[in-house]
Amino acid sequence: MAQERRSVSSGKNPAIARFRDAAQGALDGVLLAEGVRLVTEALDAGLTVLEAAVSPRLTDERLRERLQQSAESFLDCSDDVLARLSALDTPQGVAVLLQKPVVEEAALLRGDLSPLVVIAAGVRDPGNLGSLLRTAEAAGATGVLTMRGGADPFRDKAVRGSMGSIFRVPVLHGFDAAAILAFCQRHRLQLVVADGGGERAHTQVDLKRPLALVVGAEAAGVPPEMLAAANARVRIPLRAPVESLNVAVAAGVMLFEARRQRA
Repeated sequence: MAQERRSVSSGKNPAIARFRDAAQGALDGVLLAEGVRLVTEALDAGLTVLEAAVSPRLTDERLRERLQQSAESFLDCSDDVLARLSALDTPQGVAVLLQKPVVEEAALLRGDLSPLVVIAAGVRDPGNLGSLLRTAEAAGATGVLTMRGGADPFRDKAVRGSMGSIFRVPVLHGFDAAAILAFCQRHRLQLVVADGGGERAHTQVDLKRPLALVVGAEAAGVPPEMLAAANARVRIPLRAPVESLNVAVAAGVMLFEARRQRA
C-alpha cells in the first residue's frame, strides 16, 4: 500500500507547486508523467512513483489501484486541483512524480557487441527530442546522449513526445563536445555525423560496426569539433527543393538503414 494517502481539494495545496516544478525540471531527480498511457508505461517500466495525483476524471480503475499500491504518496484530488497541477490543456485525471532513472555510462552500450548510441547535438525543441527518443527505441538504438544546451529529455514535453521511450532507453543528458568525443574513444565507437553537406550518402557507409550517430538541430547543426573528428559525414539524398528533414525523421532514416545493414 502507499505510504501516505491524502484528499486534496484546496487550490493552494503545496502539491500543486511540486508538480509544476517537476514539469519545468526544477525538482532534482524527479520527472513528471501525465495521462493514462504514459503513467501506465512508467509503471510497466518499473519506475518508482514518488507521488500520484488522481481525480474523479480517471475512469481506469485498474490504474488507480496500481497507483494506490505502488506510489509512496497518493493524492485523491478534485478535478479542479488536478487541472491546476497538470501541465496539460486537457488533463486525464492522473499525474505522477517519478524518480528519474539512474543511468551509468556503460548502460548506453547494453553489453552489445556492436552498440548504436544516438547523440542529439543541440536539439532544442523538446517535442522533437521526445520523437527522437521514440525513433531510437523503435530502431533498436542501445542508448542516447544529449548535448548541453539542448532540450532536457526529462522535462514534461520531451517525456510526452517520447511516448514512454524515455522510461526504457538509457539516456544521459548534458554532455559537451569534448565529453562525447572522449566517450566514443573509450568505447571505440566510430563517429558518424548526419550532415547535409556530407560526402557520402547514408547507404554508402558501413553502419554495422560499433557506432555513435550524431544528429543536430536544423538551425545550429553539429558543433565543428565533432564534424572535424567524425569518421564519416553522411547525407540523406533529398529531392529538390527540400533541403532538410526534421531531426527525428532524419535520425529514423539513418537508424533504420543501420538496422537493415545489421540484419
